[in-house]
Amino acid sequence: GCMMNGKLYPLGHIERTEDCYRCTCSRTAMSCCSIFFTSAKYDEENCKVIRNRKTCKYYVVQKNDPSKDCTQYSAV
Repeated sequence: GCMMNGKLYPLGHIERTEDCYRCTCSRTAMSCCSIFFTSAKYDEENCKVIRNRKTCKYYVVQKNDPSKDCTQYSAV
């Protein structure tokens, strides 16, 4: 198996780790890609990114009122 952040994963394809990665574990290596999309553009002065590790999704919200979304952003 493969060890990542103190957790042992089995050989083969790992659909989702606790840290929101999709991985492949072989006898010689482990390669992973983040499931989180990366925000390409958002108003960094007035907005911030909140990551939800249970759903592996992120939200761009207003810094001064996190209950409100920032509407003008794009993801890649």
